[in-house]
Amino acid sequence: MKSKTPIIPLEHWIGYRFSRIAARVGNYVAQMYVARHDLTMPAWRCLAVIARYQPLTAKELATLTSTDAFKVTRAIELLVRRKLIRRDVDKDDRRRASLSLTSEGRTVYKDVEKFTMRLEQELTAEFDQAETAMLRQLLDKLDRQFETRIGVHSWEKFQK
Repeated sequence: MKSKTPIIPLEHWIGYRFSRIAARVGNYVAQMYVARHDLTMPAWRCLAVIARYQPLTAKELATLTSTDAFKVTRAIELLVRRKLIRRDVDKDDRRRASLSLTSEGRTVYKDVEKFTMRLEQELTAEFDQAETAMLRQLLDKLDRQFETRIGVHSWEKFQK
């Protein structure tokens, strides 16, 4: 018996397309921050998230980067050792540390941000304003769909 669900070719799978684009863009930008700032991908990702949401705890950082705790811990150690972030005792809970950028961390972040913004402009150069807005809206919608309808279930439950 044939399935009534239409077959979608791999190159049209949303996750596959996102993964390919993210890997290609991420590896391209990584060449810059590795060469200029000697940062690993997890360290850069942590630095960028801290820049956007500081102050953060390590647990919050792991959640926002979608990275496992071990990689986040190693990235934090590297960033502290390089004096790109500060780890201060949290005023509300002395068992936790609060992470924030140092002035050197801000300088590194701004350098990579400038490069990344130029890359984003080039990637979307052929989009008009409406297309750019639509892309952002659709990405937001996909993210919400995953969070509210799919990600709340285990894969086993989702499969049923």
